[in-house]
Amino acid sequence: MFIYFIRFFVFLSLLPTAAFASECPSAKNQKNGFVLSHSGVRSTFKLLGQVVSVDHEFSDGGKQNAFLYQGLIELSRSTKDGGYSQYFTSALDTFWPLKVGARRNFEFIPLDVNSEDGKWTLDLTVTKRSTVSLGDCTYDALNITYDVKRNGDEVERWTAVYAPDLRATIAKIYDEGTNKEEVVSYKAIKPLN
Repeated sequence: MFIYFIRFFVFLSLLPTAAFASECPSAKNQKNGFVLSHSGVRSTFKLLGQVVSVDHEFSDGGKQNAFLYQGLIELSRSTKDGGYSQYFTSALDTFWPLKVGARRNFEFIPLDVNSEDGKWTLDLTVTKRSTVSLGDCTYDALNITYDVKRNGDEVERWTAVYAPDLRATIAKIYDEGTNKEEVVSYKAIKPLN
């Protein structure tokens, strides 16, 4: 009987450790960063103050590095074939804190010889709140319409499914609300060791 009591006590003493080990990564508890993945890509996220560095490794062997303000607004991207950067003339921090209904227009200058002419804008609108699962972890998320325009004409439009706790876009929705809608989403998350 005493041996069963000891085993039970040892089992109970391990429970807090097991619960701690299964804690879901977030920007607050993962100072070294975290990894998001799906079948075609593995992305390593590292927080650098207000900027998030993301290293993408694709299943075909390609690599890409991006720097994003708060993990949402792309500042630069580079691959072995070249890169792209943009300089925002508007204060990016005015969009935070995020809430449904928030809307902001940012002017920027593409730092690319072929794209510098004209007035470039990024329009962001928070359209809804949801809950999204990544493996065994669940996160609050916001759908944010990401609309890039040049001289008022749309150049690029998609919806970011953004998890503020991660400071990461965990899915992209293209052609949202149409019969051509396509969702590209991460499926798993783990701490960066």
